[in-house]
Amino acid sequence: RLPAAADEVVVSPALGALGDQLVANGTSYEIVGLGSTLWWSGDDVVFAPFDTVAPMTGGVNRLVLTAVDDGEDELRTIADETRTILADRGERFVDFPITMPDGSTPIDGDIQQVSTLIGLLGVFAGLVALVLLASTANTLITERTREVAVMRALGGRSRALRRRLRRIALGITAASLVIGLPLGVLISNLIARMVLQEFVGITPGFAIDWDVLAGSAVGALVAARLVAARAARRVTKLPLAEALRDRDGAPYGGRWTHRVLGRIPTGGLFGRIAIRTSARRPARTAAVVAQIAAAVGAAFMIPSLVTSVNDFNEATLASWQWESVAVARDPGLPIAATDRLDAPAPSEAGVWVDGEIAGYEAEVYGLRDDSTMFDAEIVGGRWFDGDREVVLSDGFARRRGIDIGDTVELVLAGGPATYELVGTVDDAAVAAYVDRADIADDLGAPGMANVVWSHSTLAPVPADVPMQIETAADLSEEDRAGRDAILLIFGAIGAIVTGVAGLAVMSSMTVNLFERRHEFAAMQALGARRRRLRRLLATELVPVGIVGVGLGLGLGALAARGIIASFEASNSIDIGTTLSFGAIPFIVAGTLVALVGLAAAVVRSAARRPIAVTLRGAA
Repeated sequence: RLPAAADEVVVSPALGALGDQLVANGTSYEIVGLGSTLWWSGDDVVFAPFDTVAPMTGGVNRLVLTAVDDGEDELRTIADETRTILADRGERFVDFPITMPDGSTPIDGDIQQVSTLIGLLGVFAGLVALVLLASTANTLITERTREVAVMRALGGRSRALRRRLRRIALGITAASLVIGLPLGVLISNLIARMVLQEFVGITPGFAIDWDVLAGSAVGALVAARLVAARAARRVTKLPLAEALRDRDGAPYGGRWTHRVLGRIPTGGLFGRIAIRTSARRPARTAAVVAQIAAAVGAAFMIPSLVTSVNDFNEATLASWQWESVAVARDPGLPIAATDRLDAPAPSEAGVWVDGEIAGYEAEVYGLRDDSTMFDAEIVGGRWFDGDREVVLSDGFARRRGIDIGDTVELVLAGGPATYELVGTVDDAAVAAYVDRADIADDLGAPGMANVVWSHSTLAPVPADVPMQIETAADLSEEDRAGRDAILLIFGAIGAIVTGVAGLAVMSSMTVNLFERRHEFAAMQALGARRRRLRRLLATELVPVGIVGVGLGLGLGALAARGIIASFEASNSIDIGTTLSFGAIPFIVAGTLVALVGLAAAVVRSAARRPIAVTLRGAA
């Protein structure tokens, strides 16, 4: 339950159990409830009556408004009017107003980019799944070529036969949806839970988006109908004699490309057969190459995205030289900005607040002009030396067309302030660096600060100001946990995409086996052993696989660059794409092993069928 007395609290589950005593600031409180809110999700929080908390902070330090009209423009107007009223009353604050338009929640911004990235990967997985659906529907109809020919010989009409074939494909697709849709719901909920637990700190309930579910079902049925119609038309238009013989109707040597390929030295009979098989069915060869490329592209794109995100996260802290940072919990500037506080190592007080530049959110840092806490490479211009000068992140300034010498309007919690751009630095954030005295004046608190950076892990903190302290080691550990979470989530999605693409390759090979069953049976009748058939298929698949791997690596690199570029453009930052070249040997080896294993499985399946039955063409 909620606390009803001054000595009762509600806490997040990590802090205790019901009935326990929680000691804070030398006072004992009884835990009467466990819970949290979306605003404080992922944090260890104590909720207590106002009269209990106010003496700890010296009074009120937050103002929350509820609006009838919660549109984005309306909330901005209310925030500006409230800011003006407070300024007229002499109130000073540095937190930028946080608005939640249209019923949004505090976690929306935290998960927006991650969910967008997962959505892009989902689109890629959907395209691969459509390839698998098309290949499977084509297989279902191709295997009925002789059956359709017999019906045609008995007087069956082509239109009725095509309708029957389409119904078969639609029926199997509908039956597959019974399994596929629940599986998709389970996988999506699992990924959503992983994302929210790792990045936001909450555990969501089980949910189903019925619109997406219906759209997936309709899309699968429509795609199956279109593919089945094309395959059925091809099957019913085959010459009747050829279809009844149940022989491969794709001769070799009739095209000039076949004759050119026939002159290529292959080193033996198997090489010539491999070239012939790939050349006489160019569409199927291209499909297998595309499917392998999709699987390899996903396998290369995922680790590249993970590496890029990890490198970006590391780069955001690379320019900072402090060992610990202490941030005031008070949303004002409660610390005197002395040059050195009592500490075992040099420390600096400064200002760290949010702001907006050209409509984009930016972190604003007020530093000494000779600060030893920040060391970034100057890309253009120089470092500020006071006198209302600002240094911006180079990537942001370049993307927004802000040049050295321009006047920059920096919107702060207390209103807009103007600075002159004198330099840009190579950092990975959207940030502005100004003199701490200038920004303290703009925020209505001359000579004050709200953050202390230190070269020691023992950050000095004023005794009368509540502070939150983090060390570089703590942030490194959080970064490592974040990397593991990203790797886990993206790896799961990559495994799904790669698995679907692998199933598409197997489906294509099933059609290839069916159409060449007489060839394999004839070779077996002439004394060919299984190992020779495996060698033949491996000779065919490995070159195709090599081409697919090459295209897939290029596709994965382009996809990773494209996804990163979309985030860079939308956020006006330089993330950078780091391709995971270390994954290439494993991808190549895994693809070749999978292809050789697939060849062995196909040969094993072909060898189980009696040779006489296959050569007779009987079903």
